[in-house]
Amino acid sequence: MIIIGERLNSSRSAVHDALARRDGAYLVEQARLQEKAGASYIDLNASALLDKELETLCWAIPLLQASVRIPLAIDTPDARAMEAALKLHRGRPLLNSLTGEKAKIETLLPLIEDFKPRVVILCLDDKGLPTEARQALSVAIRLVELLDRQGRAEADIFVDPLVPPLGADSGAASLFLESLEIIRKALPRVKTVAGLSNVSFGLPERRLLNRTLLVLAMKAGLDAAICDPLDKELRAALAAASALLGRDPSLKDFLRFFRESKESGGR
Repeated sequence: MIIIGERLNSSRSAVHDALARRDGAYLVEQARLQEKAGASYIDLNASALLDKELETLCWAIPLLQASVRIPLAIDTPDARAMEAALKLHRGRPLLNSLTGEKAKIETLLPLIEDFKPRVVILCLDDKGLPTEARQALSVAIRLVELLDRQGRAEADIFVDPLVPPLGADSGAASLFLESLEIIRKALPRVKTVAGLSNVSFGLPERRLLNRTLLVLAMKAGLDAAICDPLDKELRAALAAASALLGRDPSLKDFLRFFRESKESGGR
């Protein structure tokens, strides 16, 4: 499982304040903790700072890259901010995200061709969120084909079927899981990804919902998760599900996780 650490998102009040104050020590600490917990990417989102987003990213990216060894997932809806971030990032970041919306395709495809990042695709177009799994698949296929024509390797593409908040739609998780399963079968060489915390927005026991969705999604073929790697119960569920699904044949990861958790007093 590829973990994309979600803790540096400006929708979190503590992160928003740290970005606004240029509190580099806080950002570096959060990034290092996520790297230590096993994250493969650090998601960086400064969009809540509005007109200060671009300059904030230009300050934060060099700071974080000097402090952690793993690449960043650049999470912005603004094409200008994305371009500036891609120019600054050393190595290959993860672009989060390309959608099927005409405006996004026109502004982001040239950047993807120039900078060659790995790419998160959202199954969303100008018609809005899919209401059927086949609609999600159709958007995914169209965007993967566009990236294929650019020469992007399918292994560098992450498809996100999108999971809306369960509180707004009681069928949201079921549709997501169905979409995930058919995308995995139709596009076996791409990676699949999900922002787990979306499902629990506005509900109690958010972490319970997040980790339960993770286990269900792993069975449906999930490869990567945007989540909090410091959530020990989520990581425990990940370790157990990997073992039960045959993703950890020797049980090495399962045994190591629980041994380290016991040694640190976590379980």
